[in-house]
Amino acid sequence: MTDERLIPWRLGYVALDVEDLDAAASWWTKFAMLEVSERTDDAVYLRGGTDHYWIVLHHTEGKPGLRRLAFEVCKRADLDAYRERLAAEGIEVTDHEGEWTGAAIRFQDPNGYTVELFADMGNMGIAPTKPWINPADLLHAVVAVSDLEKSFDFYGRVLGFLESDRVLERTIFLRTGNQYHHALVLGAGRGEPPMLDHIALHFHDIDDLMRVRQNFIENGEPFDRDLLRHPTSGSMGFYAKAIPAPSTVEFCIDHGKITDPNHRPRAMARARWASNVWLPPADLNA
Repeated sequence: MTDERLIPWRLGYVALDVEDLDAAASWWTKFAMLEVSERTDDAVYLRGGTDHYWIVLHHTEGKPGLRRLAFEVCKRADLDAYRERLAAEGIEVTDHEGEWTGAAIRFQDPNGYTVELFADMGNMGIAPTKPWINPADLLHAVVAVSDLEKSFDFYGRVLGFLESDRVLERTIFLRTGNQYHHALVLGAGRGEPPMLDHIALHFHDIDDLMRVRQNFIENGEPFDRDLLRHPTSGSMGFYAKAIPAPSTVEFCIDHGKITDPNHRPRAMARARWASNVWLPPADLNA
């Protein structure tokens, strides 16, 4: 990004509440190909690159699910600008000094999700050494919302996300400063919030993606949806049930970027091909 608009840089990490910390950590390392970077009595920190973590698993005695979405800002001074903007909206903001993320602020969005904006993710200095295949990026998160347009107003007007595309009355794809087609997706009709639909991990190439897929097959781990191609981002991949359920993880490649400053979002029809362009016609004999 070359202009000075206020916009988060990327999805920084996702924090999840789980009932069985050991089982969850085992799934995320064995199947999502993440490495444990830190472990405490009640939390496991997992990374895919040199960032200290992309996923944080917290033990809970309550309901498992999404604890927090965190986005990295473009520069440290942006946190002050966000504090002012959120205060003007009457939104309570709390400061948080992260152990590995530097200065951060937290607040709630219109659906009750806890959102964090932070300035600096701690860097480990070396790439992961233990997983077989290292993901390239923590790409995006998809969450259920009760009011699509109200949620879009908050993330667009207040937080500065940009609309990339939408599926009419169902889904809005929002991008951040790193220009990937979407870092956050707002979904209506996906269940009652708070509910994390899925997280996406982006891989380097088709060989890495196929190795990860084959690992599921070799270990008898089922897919939620097998190979497909999205019409919006152009990405190709598959989905698998994660811990905690009912969330899934999308494993993908070829997720496009939007570099045109004059990009005009498309309004996709709620049709058969809205999620997968490889589907056959509804009636091959018509």
